[in-house]
Amino acid sequence: MQLLPLLAWALLPGCGAVTGPGTVLGFEGSSLSVTCTYPPGQEKKPKFWCTPGAFYTCDEDIVVTSESKPEVHWGRFSIRDNRTLRAVTVTVHGLSKRDEGAFRCGVRTGIFSLDESAVVNVIVVSGTRCPSGTRCIHPSSASATPTLSPDAPQGTRGTFRYFPVLAGLQLLALLAMSAAVLWVSLRDR
Repeated sequence: MQLLPLLAWALLPGCGAVTGPGTVLGFEGSSLSVTCTYPPGQEKKPKFWCTPGAFYTCDEDIVVTSESKPEVHWGRFSIRDNRTLRAVTVTVHGLSKRDEGAFRCGVRTGIFSLDESAVVNVIVVSGTRCPSGTRCIHPSSASATPTLSPDAPQGTRGTFRYFPVLAGLQLLALLAMSAAVLWVSLRDR
């Protein structure tokens, strides 16, 4: 029975893990900022933005902080680790179509363990109008910080955020039913 809590911890995302926005949209030529949060106890560990590899790893680091440098600039990319809020913000300047795709933001946990990270899908939109039914990052003329345009109806933001949790719960229920059937069949012998 000690296996069940371990299985639940492994299948339920968000429990002590790095969390990110999931999918963000930005406009070509503007700046895009993405913020990910991390759990307590990891404030001094390096934070990163990378292209994803296999099994929660990075294929190529784009920008990485260190214990002594919580803010790093590298070309069009910058990363800032706010250790008080436990939030890392990555900003991409001069957004282009080549910046589109899947990325990971996360925390380097050590040499012999997997990094904790969240996948962020970046979609780059040409023009200045947000596609219908979506939420876009618009460059604001009054400030250098992008603003979020609420083009989507309230309550639709993050609709699929809880899908992995529900899938994990279904898997746990299936495992519990299978264990009960196995226990009943072995008990009757």
